[in-house]
Amino acid sequence: MFDLVLTQSDTFIIGDIAKLLGYIMEWIFEFTSWFGVQNFGIAIVLFTIIVNLLMLPLTIKQQKFTRVSAVMNPEIQAINKKYKGKNDNDSLMKMREETNEVYAKYGVKPSGGCLQIIIQMPIFFALWKVISNIPAYVPSIKEVFTGVIEKISADPDYISKIQGAEKTLGKLTTSADAVAQNNYLVDLFYTFTQEKWEALQGLFPSVASFIDKAADQVMGMNKFFQGVSLTDTPMNNWKTVAILIPILAGVLQWVSVRLTTVNNNSANQDDNQMGNSMKMMNNFMPFFSAFVCLSMSCGLGIYWIASSGVRIIIQLIINFYYGKMELQEIINRNVEKNNKKRAKKGLPPAKVASLANVNTRNISSQKTTDVDKAAKEKKEENIKKATEYYNSGNAKPGSIAAKAQMVQKYNEKNNK
Repeated sequence: MFDLVLTQSDTFIIGDIAKLLGYIMEWIFEFTSWFGVQNFGIAIVLFTIIVNLLMLPLTIKQQKFTRVSAVMNPEIQAINKKYKGKNDNDSLMKMREETNEVYAKYGVKPSGGCLQIIIQMPIFFALWKVISNIPAYVPSIKEVFTGVIEKISADPDYISKIQGAEKTLGKLTTSADAVAQNNYLVDLFYTFTQEKWEALQGLFPSVASFIDKAADQVMGMNKFFQGVSLTDTPMNNWKTVAILIPILAGVLQWVSVRLTTVNNNSANQDDNQMGNSMKMMNNFMPFFSAFVCLSMSCGLGIYWIASSGVRIIIQLIINFYYGKMELQEIINRNVEKNNKKRAKKGLPPAKVASLANVNTRNISSQKTTDVDKAAKEKKEENIKKATEYYNSGNAKPGSIAAKAQMVQKYNEKNNK
């Protein structure tokens, strides 16, 4: 059972974000209630759409940074190689200065690649908390459970009765604090199946009809497609349509990753450890998504599927929009926006990077490595030395070079 009720142990950031997201979920639930629909699954889907739309500016910014990185990374890597092994203060300062100049030239910030992920992480964990235990964050839903608690708490031995039926109802943690105790009961009741609700009615026959009515309401809220209960796990119901949840989660995650990377292949990505790590992570994520949704509640699986589905739609739109735009135009816009911020700080405008010689629609790595340059220079030097030796007339008598000189002199004489 997920014990995710807001307590003092919650971190300040995640706890507050979870409260805010709970208010959004409350609004969605009330909105759907106007149309006679009270269902956790539908609320989760709508909730996921709204949250992803709110994070759309971060998604677009991340996509722009990734595309620009395709031509910017080789320059950053060249600077790193230039100062490799130089750990003195002057070298580090120069490396930082040159690196910042490259970022300014392309109109992006060094933190652009990870800032969005850092911002989204607490939102993701807060989402997880809300979806895991909706009644703890949505007052109108919690009222259904607290109504049952009020009825059974009229019995002075209600706690001991519930604990006595631990094998049937599940373990309950007791607390001297009345609010905390009610929250524990809400957590417990939220996981109840039809059989457990019936067992609870047997423990409190005087309010059995009230419990039955509340159970019908809760079970109706929890049912989604083909009678799938959002509090169950696909692993425990693999013979039902619930098993489709982890499968869909994995497939949609795979599609989402491919759409994200199809036009964002960073230059030299396969030539560095970070690029290889990202590639491995992208290949691993669909399997991870399927495993998580297999072992977690169906409600979390519905959220995962809805989130991937929304990301796919958003990514298709982004790919279509930026597919028509040259990378140079993206960079120009970035630099223009960055220069406005620099002007407010009294800084001179940054020079725009020119990509006239780069095919911006299908960027591939054309950079010659230091080893290739050295080999090319060595070859040219050998040719030069051979030419000089050939023209010097000092070749050993009888050698191929001496015979070639004789042929050359004969040709020169007869061509005059």
